[in-house]
Amino acid sequence: MFGAMRELALLELNRRCGETALGLPEIRARHGEQLAPLLVEAAEKVARVYPLQAVADQPGMVKMWVEDLDEAKRLRLPFNKPSGAQSPALGPVFKRTSKPKDNPPCGPSLKIQNTTAKEFSAQAKADAVWRDYFRETCAILFEGTALRYGDAVYPIGEQADPHILAAAIRLIPEKETVFLSVVDAEGRWPGDRPEYQSYLAQALASIKYVTGEAREHGPADCPLCGARGVTLYPNLRGTGINFANMDRAGAFPGLETGDAWKGYGLCLDCADLLYVFKNHLLGQRFLGSVAGDKALLLPSLLGNPDGRRQFMEDWRKYLQHLESNKVSSYEKDLLEFVQDHDDAQIVLHMLWATFGQVVDDVRGLVNDILPSRLRRLTQANRQAKDWQHPLAPRYPMDEAALDLGLNMLLALLKRPGGRRATSANDSSRLFTIKRQLAESIYHGTSLGAAQAGFWRETLTTARWYLDDIANSDSAWGLLHEGHSEKGKKQTRYWTLAGWIRHLARLLYYLDLTGVLPMETTTDRFEPTLPALKPYFQPGSGLSSPERAFVFLLGILYGKVIQVQAARGVNVASNALTWLKRLRLDGRDLPDLYNKVREKLLTYEVEGNADVRAIVQDLGRLGAGRLGDSITLLSMLSDASAVENPP
Repeated sequence: MFGAMRELALLELNRRCGETALGLPEIRARHGEQLAPLLVEAAEKVARVYPLQAVADQPGMVKMWVEDLDEAKRLRLPFNKPSGAQSPALGPVFKRTSKPKDNPPCGPSLKIQNTTAKEFSAQAKADAVWRDYFRETCAILFEGTALRYGDAVYPIGEQADPHILAAAIRLIPEKETVFLSVVDAEGRWPGDRPEYQSYLAQALASIKYVTGEAREHGPADCPLCGARGVTLYPNLRGTGINFANMDRAGAFPGLETGDAWKGYGLCLDCADLLYVFKNHLLGQRFLGSVAGDKALLLPSLLGNPDGRRQFMEDWRKYLQHLESNKVSSYEKDLLEFVQDHDDAQIVLHMLWATFGQVVDDVRGLVNDILPSRLRRLTQANRQAKDWQHPLAPRYPMDEAALDLGLNMLLALLKRPGGRRATSANDSSRLFTIKRQLAESIYHGTSLGAAQAGFWRETLTTARWYLDDIANSDSAWGLLHEGHSEKGKKQTRYWTLAGWIRHLARLLYYLDLTGVLPMETTTDRFEPTLPALKPYFQPGSGLSSPERAFVFLLGILYGKVIQVQAARGVNVASNALTWLKRLRLDGRDLPDLYNKVREKLLTYEVEGNADVRAIVQDLGRLGAGRLGDSITLLSMLSDASAVENPP
């Protein structure tokens, strides 16, 4: 995945620089002014800069003025905070802060100014290409004898202002944070100077890509780009991408943090490209929602270089078009775009993690998703959405809509109950089954051994719905989808009955996609009532006598619930308890059947012709084919065995 990120960042840098196929060393040399701002902190909130420049015809005189900043000027002021609170400034771009309650009431403090002077002096003496630039900088900041600001000239060398830098920080009248920087004799700002760009790349590496114990190492070979005889930097966290959790002690060979470079050290070019990807591409173009959780959607581009560049350009235009037309956010997903491409152009990878200042705590990964598979899933989505079956939802919920991101999995496995269910909904076990489902769907493979986990989580969600009904003492949600209309306003909400219909559609979808194929039979049971026959058509899963028996018994059980609710009986403490919180097995069915028949007789419901027909069908199934030994649905039995091992 790092290779794909590296390539995407390099393609983006070439686009910004108006090039086509430059490597990062060439971009540093030719377009350092474009690269440097991308490797430092964003400065959008800083509105003004106070430049300092030596007056050419007046030795020792330095002038200061103020300029408003626009985007172009900000790019010429690459700023990065120092490595520590009391560390010297990284370069001659300072954030001048105002702290009225402190003494002094502005920063950086004199202590930091003095350590900065020592560091800049050391760089001015270094055997490096930036030596002359720091000599010029030191002459402006620490060797000037007077500062002209406005119409006044302020002498330097007194206790209040030991150098130009101190005087400038004191004299700036701003109460908000502004930049303070230097301008050379030719009017160039720090970001305009190639020497400073080279210095900045090395200085940033020592701040971002190493730690106190995990230092750089070289010469060695970079495991990502293959560069030979280079310095490797071990702190991947500094790029903003911490997939290997390399800030964690014990993550390295031999459990020694100092050996971090052996685990996955990168050369400076690769580290910088990952930094550019994380901070300038990831959030804008490559994050989406998959199975209800934020995920990285990472394209791995195949084919020739022209095709790769064209993909990135088309993707950028696609996003701009969607943004200008205010298209729903889910349609901005990279999945929607990728499906229209050829398998020879691209494969897609997904990664679930925590996305903040650092991409960390990786939770799951799905590799190698083909565009052709996404096209087939789009067809399956349409087919499942248009599913005309008595079990299909009559009032589909928006959050359970079928999309390429599979976000319906969150809606269907989410436990109801608000805050009370937060811990259950955040469980790693629930996330794992969502990831396994996603992987099987995207690859078109059977769920296999993960079926037990899927049924376990499904039953757990159903129990939460049952508990909600028991706590509310209302049986309405057992029998009806959540739907109401007031005038032109329509409201939909989750109930157990509605959830079951959405679950039926999901099972149909999993069958369509080959993930959880439904059993088929040539000996399909034919119910007596014409109204029930559509339920037994393909797609219902009622493919065995056992399943037909349970389905018909469930209809009679629902009739008992309906009658009890109408009579004011507390269903939660009566018929609802017969389900044993959905821990029934085949041995419980005869007893459940007897309880249902007893209540139907008590309530004189069996006088209804439809009820009698269902009772007769149950008799045909039970006495004629099943007997007392009924094997309940194998999928439920598997889930029960996982949850309640013998």
